[in-house]
Amino acid sequence: MDPAEFDRLVARARNPRLIPGIYNYCDGRCLRCPFTERCLTYLDNQDLLSEDSDRSVGDTVGESLQRTMEMLAEVAKREGVSIEAVTEEALAPSSEDLGKYRSDPLAVRAREYAHLAWRVGRALAPLVEARGDAGVIEAVETIEWFSSMISAKLYRAICGQAEAWEPAGETQSDCNGSAKVALLGIIESRRAWDVLMETGRATANGVPAQAAAMLQTLEVTVRIRFPLAMEFVRPGLDEPEYKKSPA
Repeated sequence: MDPAEFDRLVARARNPRLIPGIYNYCDGRCLRCPFTERCLTYLDNQDLLSEDSDRSVGDTVGESLQRTMEMLAEVAKREGVSIEAVTEEALAPSSEDLGKYRSDPLAVRAREYAHLAWRVGRALAPLVEARGDAGVIEAVETIEWFSSMISAKLYRAICGQAEAWEPAGETQSDCNGSAKVALLGIIESRRAWDVLMETGRATANGVPAQAAAMLQTLEVTVRIRFPLAMEFVRPGLDEPEYKKSPA
């Protein structure tokens, strides 16, 4: 990254129209979001996509990470700091192995749901596309989209709470924010499964009913485990002043 490109990106990041941190607690469905032009992550990813229209989502994420590292290197160069020391400190493992929280009952149930939902979503997608039922197509897309996000966000919330990343009882904590995103995904997914269980669309006593029951259990457990989650105010998305005027 040359200095001119670095200065351009920094200038963009300082744009007062951008909503700081909005990308941290969104559901990632950019095409449905009214705040894309005020989201730094979205704008950066659009830059990368415009450079290569054939670039996949995975490639875009990789390029974004690479750009971040290049910016860190430029900052370190200008400040006279060793980038090796900075990255080693940032990437240092925590005092405890976070992997142990994978056995947390909530994490296990979330993964079980994710595996079921992803398999069903992938299997149903071509079938419902052929039928052309817009409501069912939308429902399957929603189920598949949130299948892994719910599990990932809950795992982050579990780790943050267990490791006490922030003071207990703090509403605006990352664990509450992550749990809220998971809860919103659960709510949307439950609605989607309900669509599949409607008369003439799917059987109510099969997989859709099983998945809906799993989600209901997850929702109850998350609300008990993270009672302040829904009170968390997501930057931009939950702030009245932005809701009134997203542009």
